[in-house]
Amino acid sequence: MGPERQSAFGYAGLAVLAVATALLAAFLPEVPTGPLFTGSGATEPRSGGTFVFYEESDVRGFDPLTSSDGVSNVGLKLLFEGLIEHDHELRFVPRLARALPTVSDDGRTFTFELRRGVRFHHGRELVAEDVRWSMERMLRPETGSPGAPFYALLDGLSEFQSGRAPHVRGIEVLDPYTVRFSLAQPDQTFLHAMSLGFAFPVAREVVERWGDDIGRHPVGTGPFALESWEPGQRVTFRRFTDYYRHGEAHVDRMVFELNLQRGPAFMRFQSAEIDHVHRFTPTDYLWFRRQAAWRPTTSVRPLVDLWGLEMNCEVAPFDNRHVRRAVAFAVDRERWNRARAGRLRDASQPIPESLVGHDAALPGAHRFDLELARHEMELAGHPVRCAAGQDGLEQCTAQGLEDPIDLWIGEGPTGQQYGVLAQQDLAAIGLTIRLHAVSFPVYLRESGRPRTVPMLFGGWSMDFPDPSSFLDPLFHSRAATEADASNRSFYRNPELDGLLDRARTETDPAERNALYRRASSILVEDAPWAFLFSNLKVEAWQPYVRGFRPHPVWDEMYRDVWLDLPRRHVADALHRAGSSSFAALAPFGGWR
Repeated sequence: MGPERQSAFGYAGLAVLAVATALLAAFLPEVPTGPLFTGSGATEPRSGGTFVFYEESDVRGFDPLTSSDGVSNVGLKLLFEGLIEHDHELRFVPRLARALPTVSDDGRTFTFELRRGVRFHHGRELVAEDVRWSMERMLRPETGSPGAPFYALLDGLSEFQSGRAPHVRGIEVLDPYTVRFSLAQPDQTFLHAMSLGFAFPVAREVVERWGDDIGRHPVGTGPFALESWEPGQRVTFRRFTDYYRHGEAHVDRMVFELNLQRGPAFMRFQSAEIDHVHRFTPTDYLWFRRQAAWRPTTSVRPLVDLWGLEMNCEVAPFDNRHVRRAVAFAVDRERWNRARAGRLRDASQPIPESLVGHDAALPGAHRFDLELARHEMELAGHPVRCAAGQDGLEQCTAQGLEDPIDLWIGEGPTGQQYGVLAQQDLAAIGLTIRLHAVSFPVYLRESGRPRTVPMLFGGWSMDFPDPSSFLDPLFHSRAATEADASNRSFYRNPELDGLLDRARTETDPAERNALYRRASSILVEDAPWAFLFSNLKVEAWQPYVRGFRPHPVWDEMYRDVWLDLPRRHVADALHRAGSSSFAALAPFGGWR
């Protein structure tokens, strides 16, 4: 074929392509830039409807005494409740308890009186013995609950856990509706711990019926009960008609979509098939933040969380402190932030910036310093040698560390992106990183076992507003258990343990702050984690979704949601309002 015919054929092909593109544009619907639906204009909560939400991973189970991951917690707060909880201003408020507990003058005894008439989903009334039995089940060593360390100061706990006593002396049932907790020492975190899911009461007869499978058959006292479970697909909850807080459970059904990645989830949110979206790809985020029509139902806030590379201190090469420190200083955190569209905030130490003990000028805080990272590799006995490869790019090797190191990541493209970023950064100190992507339940199970996972990309969110919420579960030796360990770096340091134990009981705020700053200094020096970032969270909800308010402790807290039904097409509402402005939606109750 001659060049003239090639050119003519190419021009004709381009013309056909242009026509086809124009036809597609004419017939395909436009991508919505704002909500498709608004509410009907109700000003008071009303009952009815189905609320649809999602997570990117599968759910591990709904046993509050053993499950603490973010995916499980979304369902746990629908199914169960505790004696007390934190409100949106981080104040303690009663839930299953009639009031906040009576506290003794020495701060060691807490007496709770339960509400009358609270019923489990299978019909039986909640009594004080349920509280004691649930707590003791959670504290038994064979249960392997990651929450047990939060209650370590209960009087008589060691005798109970060693089998020398049938009950925990510090948990007493005074009458059918009153339970008292006594501590061996004052504990500044005890009330916080009582707000955690680990202290949610469960029904003994249900647990004994289902045994180890209880997480698949949850029966709580919360506003919603389990209706159906399609493994790997969705979980459906129905409104509990005998909920003790009459009139406070509004939605008929909650549908929890599982394994739905953030790209498809955002598309379904745009088409109003999903009612709340809380994760975005970088591209979707950059597009979404420019859409003014969504701003009234969008929240942007910094999270109190911590993410990093967790290194197993029991497994080579991370049993060498200098290798761990090399990793901590090899990561280019600003590059990671650019890759995630500017939504990462630097977290160079183990205590997030909004909590007591955070030190903005902490000596030795982790940062990107490649020269220091390579020096640490030399101190470890693994000097780094770099040379130009055949492609002209620098290639580095660490002497004695030629074999690949497995980095465990979660499933999906986001975990993959973080893994690739780590691969690229750690190649500069001669480490060859092999990515190991698994489902979230497998990731949790395997990384919680000793000497199993050498390195993982992981994070931790605030359980309550106190530095112990991070340091105790992540770095105390008590949390490096044989199964379901929350200390997944299996870092053990008696000096750190002593500091954390003292800080837990210290009543002087200045001294407590100093103890946590010293603990942070030890952790950045020993580097069981490479501390990387905290998140900026962006979430949005449909205009007909009412009663939703981002919670400072519990992510994706949907318990109080109600739907302003019947929902109306935005275009119809604008037509009736006689305006093309989105501000015209205000009379219809669709905007806040």
